[in-house]
Order: sequence, then structure tokens, then C-alpha cells
Amino acid sequence: MADDPIPSVKAPAGTSDTEIRPCGHKIGGRNLIVCIDGTANQFGERNTNVIELYNRILKESGNQKTWYNSGIGTYVRPSWKSFKFYRQVLSHTIDSAIAWNFKRTVLGAYRWLSDNYEHGDCIFLFGFSRGAFEVRVLSAMIDKVGLIQRGSEMQIPFAYELYIDPKSDEPSTSVTVGSLQTTHTSSAERFKQTFSYKDVRVHFLGAWDTVSSIGIARRKMMLPRIVDGMKHVCFFRHALALDERRVTFLPEYAYGGSATCANPDDKNPSSVNHGSSDNGNKPSTINEGEATKDISTSDDVDRSQGMNKVTAKHPQTLEVWFAGTHSDIGGGNVQNSGMDLSRPPLRWMVLQAGELGLRTEPFERELSPHEQINVIESLTGFWWPLEFLFLKRLTYTGRNDGKKTTYKPHLGSGRTIHATQKIHGSLLLAGKLKSDYTPKARPFDDEPFFWDVAREKGLGDWLELDLYNAVRTDVEVFIIAHDLTVWDNLRKTVTRVNGRQALYDQVIDSLKPALKLTPEIMFGLLRNTVDILGRHRANLKLSPSIEIRPLIADLRHSNETRYQETAQQFMEQFTDPSIFVLSGHTNSTTSVTFSPDGRRVVSGSDDETIRIWDAETGKLVGEPFQGHTYYITSVAFSPDGRRVLSGSCDKTIRVWDAETGKPVGESLQGHTDMITSVAFSPDGRHVVSGSCDKTIRIWDLDLGEPVGEPLRGHTNMVNSVAFSPDGGRVVSGSDDETIWIWDVRTRMPVGEPFRGHNIVFSVAFSPDGRHVLSGSLDKTIRIWDAATGKPVGDVFQGHTNGVRSVAFSPDGRHVVSGSDDETIRIWDAETGKPVGEPFEGHTGLITSVAISPDGRRVLSGSVDKTIRIWDAETQMSVGELLLNVTSS
Repeated sequence: MADDPIPSVKAPAGTSDTEIRPCGHKIGGRNLIVCIDGTANQFGERNTNVIELYNRILKESGNQKTWYNSGIGTYVRPSWKSFKFYRQVLSHTIDSAIAWNFKRTVLGAYRWLSDNYEHGDCIFLFGFSRGAFEVRVLSAMIDKVGLIQRGSEMQIPFAYELYIDPKSDEPSTSVTVGSLQTTHTSSAERFKQTFSYKDVRVHFLGAWDTVSSIGIARRKMMLPRIVDGMKHVCFFRHALALDERRVTFLPEYAYGGSATCANPDDKNPSSVNHGSSDNGNKPSTINEGEATKDISTSDDVDRSQGMNKVTAKHPQTLEVWFAGTHSDIGGGNVQNSGMDLSRPPLRWMVLQAGELGLRTEPFERELSPHEQINVIESLTGFWWPLEFLFLKRLTYTGRNDGKKTTYKPHLGSGRTIHATQKIHGSLLLAGKLKSDYTPKARPFDDEPFFWDVAREKGLGDWLELDLYNAVRTDVEVFIIAHDLTVWDNLRKTVTRVNGRQALYDQVIDSLKPALKLTPEIMFGLLRNTVDILGRHRANLKLSPSIEIRPLIADLRHSNETRYQETAQQFMEQFTDPSIFVLSGHTNSTTSVTFSPDGRRVVSGSDDETIRIWDAETGKLVGEPFQGHTYYITSVAFSPDGRRVLSGSCDKTIRVWDAETGKPVGESLQGHTDMITSVAFSPDGRHVVSGSCDKTIRIWDLDLGEPVGEPLRGHTNMVNSVAFSPDGGRVVSGSDDETIWIWDVRTRMPVGEPFRGHNIVFSVAFSPDGRHVLSGSLDKTIRIWDAATGKPVGDVFQGHTNGVRSVAFSPDGRHVVSGSDDETIRIWDAETGKPVGEPFEGHTGLITSVAISPDGRRVLSGSVDKTIRIWDAETQMSVGELLLNVTSS
């Protein structure tokens, strides 16, 4: 692996679009992805790896464009009673035998690339079976004649003919007009220079089990540049089937049927090497730390970007064997309608492509050992007669002077493994070699005891270690042997794509009660994980904090300060506080709050509806409340939880039955502009409202009328109002950059307005009524003395945009805030410092926040149309932790 960070499935934090890979392609740039399936493969119940990969590619951002073809011989759709049905059956049967749609598929993909290519794009090609052969042809065609520019599409058929003509590679002499200088270039090169984009090269080609025939038998003359090492692509990855034996499915390696040995004098390069000092016969595998490999395709190609050699971190060519037959490796042998099998050949390919820039969804689950391998025999029934025919086929000799092809009957022989290839570690993880299973393929010299030795001593230098298996092994060594050196290995592992996720997943799995970790081992596990993963959790799929908290309870409640601090740090940085995402509103969610017992949530929205949700399940309760004719701006539960209050841009206030959703009485009308905020009095008999008409009104719910005249004093719209806990005062915040406190009985201001903010979006009283909390457009939060109007303590700073909503915790020790920066923060009310990490997940500004009556959950609403319930217990327990630390 290379020394510099690798872009993960999504480009990692800190990655710049201007960074260039060694091959010259841009990191995090645009990807064009072509996927071509194998014979008779198509979307359905038995989806292949090509379809599952296509499904995982992140397409929404517009930075990755995709093209999929279902492969040769597919899609018979008309009724079996129609003539068209039998015509298509016959057509597809012939196509499977002689591949008459082969050219059309290749040129279809070529045209799509030509139409969509922009300078700097990374081209990814994926294929299975004959689809793998087709993408190899496509890459070779691009290398030889280039990728035709838009506007020259009529030249594509001629470009293909030029590509397949071997004479088009032969140099000819030409004289430049007006000059005596002569040049020696081929017709293909001249075509490329005239009609094609400059310097286009396929970045990554991933193939699952390329077959060596298009039709029944192998071509007498292979198409150009597909069996000469695949050096014309930046990176070539090939997954091969250990147990496929059919003659018509013989593999086409990077070098066709041969391989290039790093040591031609080695008489036995296929021996399994187990590290013994007296065995010099090591397989010439592509190992990490091994010598670099030249991938230049011609002497005149200037790899000025630094890729005239590829380090062992990303070998240019890597061919790896997996247990299974042809369709076990490429998919399609078993039911996979959900496209979530994600067997080792797919995982390996996705990880390899991800390290080199492909952006895909992460795998949601880890495979159990029994899911790693499922071998379904393919050489059955009508396939057997073909094994006795005199078909031209490859011999797969590893000797320089060996015969490359033969007409001898194949007789169901196993495949041949070459010394430059690897065997995937899933074979070991599944425990297959310890059972009675013996792979059918063997090294080229047919060493009879190869698998017996591998069963006893392992695969040695043949092993291509699976990322997740490697991480699991290192973590287990630390737990069992207390070996601290494994963390050095893991520091390197996390630089690989999904490496951070693999470490995180394994650590979480190790915390489960079944392993019974001692506090010291658990501490070491979490401490080193935090150190390695750092403070950056972007792109990590985190486990819910409510699930992890009980697993590390021994550390959290320990008398050891270091145990408590590490557990707290892990909980804050590497667990997901989001409990539920409530979706249902069709426009921005503007206001949210908990019911007094904490079991319900009410939300108001710009979609003109009010909704009640179950806070324990995240499910919608009943039907939306409808009646307002414009945006809902504010909602509140009555103190007994039986009624819901709402204010709207339609200038009215409504009271609703919380169980039935029916209006209670008539709407309250009197404001002359939009209602911005509403609140119940502590006894539930009165309501206060603020409006864009610059006034505050108090209403008697029994009478359905305002009490006295409006409260006037603000010089701009009132954004937020709230009653004091005793019901004797009202606080208001306004666009006029002031906060006022009003006496409910006298209906007069109490003292002078509080000044210090820009526009005031949100205000609230503390539970004891002694302080007022405010959030402002100026990105700050302040606490004020309710009696004197003086600021208390320092300004709360940390949000990077306006603070829309604020609330006190029930015990008054913490403050929660929601901001236009799309985050929710929890603060220590006494120090004004943020507690823990901000809650992130919303994709729009936060409009409203609330804290549950028990103080353990936070509620938020956003313009992204969703409501989220967050686990706040980790942050709320910080004060208790600090107290314990101080006392100890």
C-alpha cells in the first residue's frame, strides 16, 4: 500500500480535487463507469456481481455516471405463444454460441463514453464472463485508436475496424506538407491523433472470470491488446474461479493462457512458501513491499505524472482466485433479488476499485464464515459432451518453451494457477481447507500435494489477505495475547479504503458481552482505536450510542479516571447519537417539542400540517392535523399533554385535541400579520403569541379571546415568546435585536430591554425562572439575569451560522441549540462551553430544538423535512463524569 492517504468510498476529509494520482487521474474527480454482464445475465432474482456493484455505485451526486448492459443473449420478453418469442430464443441461443451481438455491445459502451467524456475523467470498466472479455476489448480499443471526440460519432464503426486490423499497428512513412521531415506512425496512431481526445486511458478494469472464448471455441487470432498483460489500463483486477472446469469457460488471464514469471529460472515457482529459509522456490506473487512493476505501454509514452512504475501498494495487475465455479465468482448462481449477498469476489473488487477512486455505498453487514463460500458444481448434464470434443484451447503452460494451445479433449480438467497470481483469504476464513473440500485448480506444474500442504501450513505467499479478516486477526491477537505491536499494523491498514470502517466494526464486535473483556483490555482497545481513527468520523457508519453505552458500562462507572475519560471520548466521537429519523412532512419542519411525559412528539411544518409521533418507536400516530391555510410556524403541548397549540402564517392560532386531531373551539384571531411563536401558560389556561405585526398577545382559552390589549414595544417582528415557570412573566425576542420581559398581570415591560445580540431568533426561561436564554443570528447564545437584564457568564460560541432555537435542560445545567450550520450542540450552562461533539445528520438548517422531560433525549426539526430524536445521555453525563474526576 502507498504511503499517502487513499480516497475512500467517498473522498476523505482533506482531499483536494487538484491532487493527482500517480497515473495522472484526479483524486475525487468525475468517474465514468461501464458495467457489462455475462451471457444470459440480467436484472431479476439471481443478480450478478455486476448488477450488485452497479446498484452500490453512488450516482446521485452527478460526479459518477454509469452505463449498464445486461450482456450477450438476454432479455426474451414476448409471450411464448408469439413468433417473436421463438425468434428471440433462437437469436439469443445463436448469440450465446457465436456472439453476434459482441460488436454491438462494445460499440454501444464506446459511444456512451465518447458522448460523456470530459477531460480528467476516470474511466472504470467492470464485466463478468463474456462481459469481462468485452470490457477488455473496449479498453484495448481506447488504447489503440483512442476515444473519439463528440461530433465524430460517424467514425466509430471505422475506428472498430481499424482496431481489429493487426496491420493498422504497422508504422508507415509519411512526409509533412511544407517540410522535408518524415514520420513513422501507424494508421491507428494517426487516426487517434486526428479524431480522439488526448491522453485518454482506462483507469480501472475489474473482471470477474473472463472466459477465453466468444462462442464455443477460442478465436484463432485474439483481438489486439487484450492478452498482452493489460498494461494499457492503469489498474487491472481479475477474480478467478478455483472450481470451474468447463472447457467453454476457460479463463483468459492478463497474458491469455500464460504468465510472466519474475524468475524464469525458477523450476518450481508454484511451491507453497511458508517462510522456511531453505526454500528458494517462492511464488512470484505481487506482495506488499515487493519490487515495483513497469506498466508503460510504449517507449514514447511520457508518464510525467509519475506512473512509469507502480508501487506494491497498488500493483498494476492483480489476479486473485476465489473458491467456487464461474457463476459463484461472478454471481448469478443463487437467489439475490435484494442485491445484498456481497460475497468475497464482489467485496474484494469493490475495495480494490474504492482504493482507486470508485465511490460506492458501504457494505451494511459482515459475512459470517458459512456465507463466505458456496460452491455449486457447473460441469453437469449437457456440458459433459463438450469435454470430449477436439476444441482449440489454451494449455496454460508456465514454461517459456511450452506449447500455448492444444486440441486435446479437455475431459473436465481443473484450471491452472500461475505463479504471479494470488489465492483469496476467504478460503481460510470459511474453514474450507480444513474440511473435505479441495479446490479443483492447481499450480501449472500440477503439483499433486499443493492443497494438502496448504491445508496443513496455510497459503504462505500465495495468500491475498481479506481486509476485514486481517483487521479481525490483529484485534483478536491484541485481546488474547495483549500484543501491542498489532496497532502498528492497524495504523497502516486504516489507510486503505474501508480500513477505518473495518477497524471500527471489529472493535464494536469485540465489545459484545460474549468475549468478556477485562476493563484493562477494553480500555486498551478503545484508547488505541480513538488514537488511530482520530477525531475525524466522516464517512464512518457509526453504531447507535444507546447500543454501545451498556457495552462499556464497566469503564464508564469505573473508579479509574483514565477508564472513564476514554469511555466518554469514545462515546462522544465514535457512536451515533441519532435514535430516530422521523420522515413524513413534505416541506420544512418548523417547530418540534416533546409531550410532558416524553412519550409523544409534535411537529409543525411548512406543508401546513401538524403531526404527532411516538417518541419510543419513531412512528407516526394517527393522521396529520389539517386546518391551517398557510405555513405552521410554532407548536406546543399543553401542560397536561391533552391539547396541541399551533401558530401559522395564516395569522391564526389553533388548539387541537392531541388524541383525535380535531380542533378544540374556534381559531384565535387578532394578529394582523403572521404568527411566529406560541406557548401555553404553566396552568394551561392561557396562551401567548408573537407575530410579525411586532406585538405579543395573551389569550384566554376558556373565552377564546385576547386578554386586554397587545403588548407593544418591539420595533420589528417578534420571533419567539415563552412564559416563565410561575406564569407571571413573558419573555420575547425580536428582529429589533432586543429581548423584553413582560409582566402578565400589568401587561407592562419589566425593566429595560436586554441588548447585546443581533437579530434574536429564540428565547426561553430557565427552569427556576431566574435566567433567560437566547439564540441569535450573530451565531452566539447568551444567558441573562432575568431580574437585572445583565449577561451571565461568557457568550456561548461555536456555531458557524445563526442560532435558530435554544432550550434549557430540565435541571437547568445544560443548554441545547440548533443552528443554520445544520448542527445541534449541547452546552454546559455554567461554563458556556460545548459538551461533546455536535449532533450532525440533518441536511438543512435546524429550525427547532427541544429536550425531553427526563433530559436524556434531544429533539430537532429541520428544513430538510425531517425530525430527529437524539441520544443526549452521553453529553448530559459529562458533568457527572467531571465531578467524579475532580473528587477522585
